[in-house]
Amino acid sequence: MRISAMLAPEAVATDLAAPSGEAAIAQLVGLLAQKRPVDAALAVKDIAARERAGSTLYPLASRCVALPHAVTAAIRQLLVAVGVSREGVPWASSGGRRAHLIVVLLSAPETHALYLRVLGRLARLCQQDDIVEGLVGAASPQELMSRLAAAEEPLGEIEAGDGQPAFCVLGAGNGGMAMADHLALSGYKVALFNRTPERLGAVQARGGIEVTGELEGLAALSNVTADPAQAVSGADVLMVVVPATAHKSMAEIAAPHIKDGQIIVLNPGRTGGALEVARVLRERNPAVRPYIAEAQTLLYASRVTNPGQVHIFGIKNSVPLATLPSYQVVDVLPVIRKALPQFVPGDNVLKTSLDNIGAVFHPAITVLNAARIEDTHGDFEYYVEGVTPAVAAVLEAVDRERVAVAAALGIRANTAREWLYLAYDAAGRTLLDAMRANPGYGGIKAPGTVQHRYISEDVPASLVPIASIGEMLGVPTPATRAIIALASVMHGVDYWAEGRTVDQLGIRGMSVKDIRFLVVGAEPSSDRNAAVGRSQRG
Repeated sequence: MRISAMLAPEAVATDLAAPSGEAAIAQLVGLLAQKRPVDAALAVKDIAARERAGSTLYPLASRCVALPHAVTAAIRQLLVAVGVSREGVPWASSGGRRAHLIVVLLSAPETHALYLRVLGRLARLCQQDDIVEGLVGAASPQELMSRLAAAEEPLGEIEAGDGQPAFCVLGAGNGGMAMADHLALSGYKVALFNRTPERLGAVQARGGIEVTGELEGLAALSNVTADPAQAVSGADVLMVVVPATAHKSMAEIAAPHIKDGQIIVLNPGRTGGALEVARVLRERNPAVRPYIAEAQTLLYASRVTNPGQVHIFGIKNSVPLATLPSYQVVDVLPVIRKALPQFVPGDNVLKTSLDNIGAVFHPAITVLNAARIEDTHGDFEYYVEGVTPAVAAVLEAVDRERVAVAAALGIRANTAREWLYLAYDAAGRTLLDAMRANPGYGGIKAPGTVQHRYISEDVPASLVPIASIGEMLGVPTPATRAIIALASVMHGVDYWAEGRTVDQLGIRGMSVKDIRFLVVGAEPSSDRNAAVGRSQRG
């Protein structure tokens, strides 16, 4: 399938004249309604609702392109209409800009996944000045369609799929096995990728993943492979379920194979995951236009019990998910919620990143209990016996610094004490009181060794970005830095050098205003950041 093949000459207006963007959209929807069953009023209403979520105007060097779009019950199939205005149509909420090329894309709910792929391709094509100039200069609908076909030729076909989103789970650890099994048992096509084939052998031999606990059964997968090209091909959603320290390398592996409109979800992002992956994709495959999202936490509590087997202890009721930029959540979330309704809209990736409570608890408790862990091999209650008044005082200091860094970015982050009340209904005058009031912490043992992800993952992917952003914004983080320093000495690793600093996140030198513009998808104020903003829009 190609966009040029979806267009009909009667749905192309090469001399569009309209006093406003709303009028132009209505005209183009009207063209579609002349030949196809379209509820024009409902389609225009749904496009207007989508526009309110975030402007779809793309400013280029000398022209502006508008891509108004919506998923709507007004139609039965994917439809495209194109309008050209050489004088430009005034576009609302754009600072006086005018749209010279307007592409209306409508999708029925059942073609949502395909709609995102088409939208991703349109975003790629319409951010190239030479292509836009060629389309605007077309003298007839047939000439415009011919020029669009030529521009699409190097990109090949858009895979249509079967109407249901297809998933690829990247990572065959505890969380990845649980997610792949859950999706497959729900009836979705699922591929499983792992960088090392040894972990996949038992799954291939069994013909799927055997699950116990919250779910029961043998889940058959469509593909189990260590070949990233094979795994990613044909997937609408890429669920990255690996330690946060592997997000960068996984993005590097997948980058050459990512297609326009694919959805990449980090499960979870920890702190700054989406920003880091976006930077890697800009460097490794700058032309591609995927959607990037991160979950606030992992959906499952699970453990691989034997090769090819996983036990799911619990599935969370609600997990916030945010996109980069934030307004794209209205496009992405409906696709994911078809299979996993537990995901709910998150505000933005700054909020999901800085509400990372694991950053407060895991590293500090582990570092401050290092002697006890090594002496007992973790034979004590981690959150009860491991948190004394002195340890809790350090946790509260780290938490205050996290909340202060969030506030410097204009984000209201929940304190750890507030989070305990919201998550477990555990209240207390102090953080220590609240932790001791949480019955869910009873019986949870400490790690058997200090060589554990509570340090190796949470320090570089949670504490380092908080401290690095704090340093850039002038927010002191002495307690956080002390834990980073002690963890680095204990593991013999420079976690500051290996972690998600502002350089790795691609935000060094940016103002608070520009960082917030970046995450919401607005136009940053500097030329450098304008290029960054455009490169991350889908």
